[in-house]
Amino acid sequence: MKQAEEVGLPRAAALLKSDNVDSMEEWLAFLKSKTTAEFREKSERFKSMRGRRTLLHRTSRKSFACLEEELKQQSESPDMISRSDVWLCAYEAKKKKGSNEEVEDPEIVKQVKKYKEEEEVASQPYSIKNDAVAKVLGPDRRGRVRGYGFGALPSKVDFQSHVSSKVTILENALAAQGQVVDQLKEMVRSLCARLDQGGNKENTSAQQSTSATGQRKRKENPSVVAAASVSDMAHSKHNDANVKSFNNSRGNGNLIQQSFNGNEQYSGDGRPTKTQKADPGKQVCLLSWYDKEELVVATAGILSKNPEVKVHHVPLGHDCWKVSVHEVFHDIALYRPTSEFSKLDASIGSVIAWPIKYIKVN
Repeated sequence: MKQAEEVGLPRAAALLKSDNVDSMEEWLAFLKSKTTAEFREKSERFKSMRGRRTLLHRTSRKSFACLEEELKQQSESPDMISRSDVWLCAYEAKKKKGSNEEVEDPEIVKQVKKYKEEEEVASQPYSIKNDAVAKVLGPDRRGRVRGYGFGALPSKVDFQSHVSSKVTILENALAAQGQVVDQLKEMVRSLCARLDQGGNKENTSAQQSTSATGQRKRKENPSVVAAASVSDMAHSKHNDANVKSFNNSRGNGNLIQQSFNGNEQYSGDGRPTKTQKADPGKQVCLLSWYDKEELVVATAGILSKNPEVKVHHVPLGHDCWKVSVHEVFHDIALYRPTSEFSKLDASIGSVIAWPIKYIKVN
């Protein structure tokens, strides 16, 4: 001011005039408003107020609302951003760009950070009445919420925070349940695979043990094997004769069908023909159930024709008889596979269910 008086106020004003001011009159009016006693008093008052401040707003011209929006965009969980997070981001010490100088937070910021960490460890329901900012700075004024600006009400902010926390808890619980369900599905798949492998191994071991038992019996009783061979040769000749007669009857157009009860047969014209009854204990021949031509695959003895009798825990029904396998000529798959064996050769000396229409009575 003294220098301006020495050179003269008009000349000093002309030298200090800014380029963005259009006219000299506007510039002189601006200088006059800033040199009044009222302006000087106001300037001193605000200067003393700035001297009493303990916290510095470190976000330049950004408001709390802009700062909160930036934090939500940068966070993976936007709903978890609280007032304490926004307040700390606004007042914590920040390094200058390109500077490695260590900075230290004010004591109040340190206390807010301490209470904020305790809240995260305790996992208590969030409320602005007892959050980290309220514990350090004291309760808010009536009808106002510190850090949310004009128009924010405590009840409204608390309700929104409560709903957001509930939604977050439910989403986390749903995600955890989804992981548990995926683990259970994987366990079920592995158990099913193990059961399948175990079943295959049991079937293989049962077939091997049955075959080994049959071979051991043959080695121990060669006389029985020789007698069975003679009987089998006789049965084979008889079966060949039956096959020829069957083919002749089919060639003549009189196809003979056997009824389920085994007592009657019907020719192609529907007239019943007399046949020999298949009594229990009688020797029969088992025919292949999937070959097109009639093929004798084994000899067996009839044990039961009752449909309610069970073979390996399964009822016979009206289309099968219970037979005991004596000798096998062709090893084919069983008509009804069981958990013990699935091939005819493995069932020697055991009982099986065989379809009636593929049993030839001798």
